[in-house]
Amino acid sequence: MGIEEWLQDVGRVSPASFEALRSALSIEWVREALERTGKATIRRRKLPNEAVVWLVIGMALFTNRSIEAVVKHLGLAEEQDEGSRRPSATGSPVSSGGAARARDRVGAEPLEELFTLSAGKWEQEFGDLDTWRGLKLRALDGTTLRLPDSAANEEVYGRPGSTRSPAAYPQARVVAVLGLGSRIMVDFVVGTYDQGEQTLAQVLYPRLCDDTLVVLDRNFVNHAAFVRIPAQGRNRHFLCRARERGTSWRVVRKLGFGDALIELRVPPHHRSSDPSLPTTVVVRLLEYTIKGFGRRRLFTSLLDPTLYPAQEIIDLYHRRWEIEIAYGEIKTQTLERREALRSRDPELVRQEIWGLALAYNLVRVMMARAAREAGVVPNRMSFRNSLLQIRAFLQMAWNDKPGTLPRLYADLLKELTFLVLPERRQRRYPRAVKIKMSNYNKAPQ
Repeated sequence: MGIEEWLQDVGRVSPASFEALRSALSIEWVREALERTGKATIRRRKLPNEAVVWLVIGMALFTNRSIEAVVKHLGLAEEQDEGSRRPSATGSPVSSGGAARARDRVGAEPLEELFTLSAGKWEQEFGDLDTWRGLKLRALDGTTLRLPDSAANEEVYGRPGSTRSPAAYPQARVVAVLGLGSRIMVDFVVGTYDQGEQTLAQVLYPRLCDDTLVVLDRNFVNHAAFVRIPAQGRNRHFLCRARERGTSWRVVRKLGFGDALIELRVPPHHRSSDPSLPTTVVVRLLEYTIKGFGRRRLFTSLLDPTLYPAQEIIDLYHRRWEIEIAYGEIKTQTLERREALRSRDPELVRQEIWGLALAYNLVRVMMARAAREAGVVPNRMSFRNSLLQIRAFLQMAWNDKPGTLPRLYADLLKELTFLVLPERRQRRYPRAVKIKMSNYNKAPQ
């Protein structure tokens, strides 16, 4: 039984139980994304477009399996039995060439549309985990993903390094907006390596919700961002680490110990490239020290010290690492430290990256639900073990009778509630890069 018929049948068997599973990634959402992008399935195919969307997500969830194996694990292929239009219970094998043609047919737009649609639904479900003093808490940061070494990927995405010493692989750059409590990605953009993180972030800033605080990496310290984030909506704020060099300011008013309103001077070369920028920007400066780390400075647009206490803002900034951990979960756990993605075609690279973002969010949604059942915050759940449990569920459940799905889904959530990690320890020592020991014996002196 294919996954589409499987989901439809279980909806008829147990509508109440099905709602919980369907809200994880509804087949109706998949169809809506296909219809919005003009990719809805018109005629019967061995691998319908709905199944192709699941295939791309499955490629991320089962990154160490071949595409043919992913089709089998998810029960995606349909076989016409004796001229009928009924899918076979076994599903016919789909070759890698057939899967590639199906992926070409669908393209990347439906996956991007599905990400946007599902992220909005999940944000409504878990919005209470991402709030502080009436503001939605977001972290924004970027990373790179290595791509197969094909001429087409290099031409479109580029690769780091110089012409004399280029990197081994082309790379795509991505920037995400993450909910700090749920750790679900609520927005995402894919670009080329030559597009800097700040360039891609300009696409995301206008899409931030009203009543939002976005925590930025120090690399995003930019006078244009300081101006535009608050101006592009209602009650939108930023919080970032201050750069120690190349930034000049004048203290306007002291608000408390290590707390002041300052006037940042916008450098002339910034204003020459963007005449809309003002000559100065008023922000709040917070200074504090951590034992073993020295002095730290933060910039923020949260100017009211009564409404937004300094110590709470400082504590919030250190939650920015949630997005770094999320990128680690994607690269190390979901992708199994693979050298590069699978796709050698630039459009299929975009499709695969959007499928990876959807797969990550799908795991995070299940973890957030399990965390709610266990009475802990989502970052106390083990991502690695949750991913393994979800992989096992998908491999096993599609081959069972539809009526057993609510029980299997309930068992999955119960299993996930046992994957609670100990509370995090506070780092007591500065971060340091360890010297890698050589694999060769030391030469005699």
